[in-house]
Amino acid sequence: MTLRNRTARILIVGGALLAASTLAGCGQISTLFGGAQRDSDTNEVTEAGTDSVFDIQVGDCMAEPEGDEVFDVDVVPCSEEHDYEFYYAYDLDLGEGFPTDEAMTTDADQKCYDAFTDFVGIPAEESASLAFNYYLPSPESWADGDRQVQCMVVEVDESGAAVPVTGSLKGSKR
Repeated sequence: MTLRNRTARILIVGGALLAASTLAGCGQISTLFGGAQRDSDTNEVTEAGTDSVFDIQVGDCMAEPEGDEVFDVDVVPCSEEHDYEFYYAYDLDLGEGFPTDEAMTTDADQKCYDAFTDFVGIPAEESASLAFNYYLPSPESWADGDRQVQCMVVEVDESGAAVPVTGSLKGSKR
């Protein structure tokens, strides 16, 4: 996969109380063009950079992406200020053809919700300030074989806007 052939993924906002892939070989290409640097033993981000949305990994922290279709994200060490933390990924299993938006969001709402509870330590509706978002395949990325949903936790204010945090939200129970 080259950077010129990247295909968008779509950022979707989760349900009512909720605010707002790795492809082999792509990580090396991103690093050549300013991608995040990782610890060789833990694979944690040690130096900020811009990575393809397909290169982000569970545990990565990132700035809020711009727009509805996302190609690249600014990844930072979780010890630095960030908006989102990627906490869960899974592949959609909704049949052969490109699923409807409703089918994908229903599936992602439930699976990201369940994983949110496991990751944060309380259900999303009990959280005073945390919500989840997710990336879904676009029709173009689906045609390229993308089936992955990427779930991200975010702290939000009363209006639903992302509030920057420092540190991981894993086990925060907030």
